[in-house]
Amino acid sequence: MNRGRLGLALLVTLALVAPAKASALGPPQIPATWVTDVTPTSATLRAEVNPEGRSTTYRFQYLTAAEYQANLDAGHDGFLGARSVPAAGANIGSSSSPQLAFFNLLGPFNPLVPATAYRYRAVASNELSPAEGMVRTLRTEAAGTPSGLPDGRGWEMVSPIEKGGGAIAGPGAIFGGAEIQAAVAGGALTFSSASAFAGSLGAPPASQYLSRRAAGGWQTESLTAPLASGVYGDHPDGSPYRLFSADLGQGLLFGGAPCRGQPGCASPAPPLPGSGAPLAYLTYYLRSASGYLSLLDATDFSHTVVAPEHFRVALAAASPDLSAVVLSSCAALSATAIEVLSGPGECNPAAQNLYRWSGGELEQLNLLPGQSSGAPGAAIAAPIGAVSADGARVYWTEGGDLFLRQGSQTLQVDAGQGGGGEFQTASADGRVAFFTKDGHLYRYDASTETAADLTPSGGVLGVLAASADATRLYYQDGTALWLWQQGAPVSQIAAGADAAAPSDYPPAAATVRLSADGTRLAFLSAAEIGDYDNRDAETHAPDTELYLYDPGQQPPLICASCQPTGERPQGSASIPGALVNGTAAAYRPRALSADGGRLFFDTGDALIKADTNSRLDVYQWERQGEGDCSLSPGCVRLISGGRGEGGSFLDASADAADAFFLTGDSLVGADPGSIDAYDARVGGGFAEPGSPFRCLGDACQPLPNAPEDPTPGTIIPSSGNPPLKIVREKPRHPRHRHHHHRKHHRGGRR
Repeated sequence: MNRGRLGLALLVTLALVAPAKASALGPPQIPATWVTDVTPTSATLRAEVNPEGRSTTYRFQYLTAAEYQANLDAGHDGFLGARSVPAAGANIGSSSSPQLAFFNLLGPFNPLVPATAYRYRAVASNELSPAEGMVRTLRTEAAGTPSGLPDGRGWEMVSPIEKGGGAIAGPGAIFGGAEIQAAVAGGALTFSSASAFAGSLGAPPASQYLSRRAAGGWQTESLTAPLASGVYGDHPDGSPYRLFSADLGQGLLFGGAPCRGQPGCASPAPPLPGSGAPLAYLTYYLRSASGYLSLLDATDFSHTVVAPEHFRVALAAASPDLSAVVLSSCAALSATAIEVLSGPGECNPAAQNLYRWSGGELEQLNLLPGQSSGAPGAAIAAPIGAVSADGARVYWTEGGDLFLRQGSQTLQVDAGQGGGGEFQTASADGRVAFFTKDGHLYRYDASTETAADLTPSGGVLGVLAASADATRLYYQDGTALWLWQQGAPVSQIAAGADAAAPSDYPPAAATVRLSADGTRLAFLSAAEIGDYDNRDAETHAPDTELYLYDPGQQPPLICASCQPTGERPQGSASIPGALVNGTAAAYRPRALSADGGRLFFDTGDALIKADTNSRLDVYQWERQGEGDCSLSPGCVRLISGGRGEGGSFLDASADAADAFFLTGDSLVGADPGSIDAYDARVGGGFAEPGSPFRCLGDACQPLPNAPEDPTPGTIIPSSGNPPLKIVREKPRHPRHRHHHHRKHHRGGRR
């Protein structure tokens, strides 16, 4: 009886609860809207619609981006006068989970115009109320999309054909390093290889080369100094060269550790070319056209009984022209002696000192205010940005506090904040620096020795970049990415605590780039910014995209690496941070041109139809009016091949006329294979030699010997009858006459 009453009560309860649950359901939800299969005159609009348990209909609205903007400018809803498809709507059922909705925009009823931007959204309705999805943009492809390289560029093979059977090393490929750097004015590139060629004086495991462009092609010379056996070979040694001046005229060379510190195996130091002096291990040299100049004259390490790591000298930072070089060491250094400060074991950071080499003089930097002796435990504030352009000002840290050394004076930058400041960046002359503490961002002026709090409300996560004159600053806080301008209100660039990727704002190896005048900012983000859909077409997880902020353009913020059609990506984009080489990370490749008009990046996404290899390739984005770009707001074109093994961006000249990349593809006829450095150069390209004569089967016979009487011979080489180049080809078997080529299907676009 009790059991029956309990069942009856349960049935009554369920009957009462069920209607209440249904009435609590709300309007439909549209969690996602996107587009696929975009052509010059068609596209497929898609959306996820959740009916929330009630019978629901959906439709799409679309109109040109120009019409949409005109509506907004007039104070109307952006979709006023938009076409609705299907006109009467379509029923998607009454499920309680997202359902796929789609509509094909096709002629003749719903034609699209080539090379035109459209705005669209999904609208769903049930008996409660309608719901509107995210506003998205699609751009139809242009009819007859241009192929080939943009801006009249031509591929040029920078590394030599003969590489001793080796290849060019990418970043980090040689013992945690490989020095790669382009000349600021273009026409030159330095790179590393594990192979010896181009007249090398030895065959160390890490050789350095410099290629310069000449009238008939690129000429390569070896910069490798003669090194004793066992000097290099373990991570994180990197390649011997750590950094070059902006014009590649000078380079910083690390001497290495004798026999990796093993007792009894030190080899005699070989002489350095151009100087006649022996190479002193564990020190740095400045190489120029006149030879090698040691930054430390001390050469006698025989008195020490501890491993070389105890007094290893490391590159901390340098000025762009290498006129000032900052070194760190656990030893007390002078121009004539080295005093070991630490005992057995690895170098203890608490024993480190900082030294500035400039004008042939070595000066200790880490002197506290009012002190004449060093304060061990010092470190450079940042490998990039902490040394002024002329080397006169250097920011460094000790005990968690931030200091500035200028001339013979040391100033504590964060004294007014009680210490604990974290350096972010500084002006080119070093007079102004930005640092953070407890989520607050401060601007320090060395001329007044004061620091102003730019963010009284706090919440700052990091600084992306600052202009050379320190009048413009980009930073990320817990709400958005912001632009601070001296004498103007702070303006928002992109909303969200994750607007900028975490790799963008650490000062050491940031993946952010800033134009020379500080007005244009390139940054990475995995957030959904604006109406750009960055969810991967296959995984539906967010992909990282590359954005460019340019207040002089409309719109001011664009996604440079997103699909130009508005379709979902099939891979993330990237640009390099500072290149790590051994103990140094002092150079950041020029991914953004000085004027901000061109931007280079790597992506596995096929942004144009010519990219068919499903691999990482190098792309260029350029704004409208730059080069041969006539589309608004800009154009995306391939720099690497897009058909073979792909490529990875290396560096560019300041004007972006030279775009260097690494690839395993043979992009010119003279390239027999291997991994090489190429330049996609504006107005570049060298004349290719004539194609060799090809033969088939029995026709591939060697030429007969020359007749005894050579006078009438037709095979005698002469200016009018050059010798034939014969390349043997296998005859085709009949079963190879018909091929069935399968194209790689990428999201229905091809």
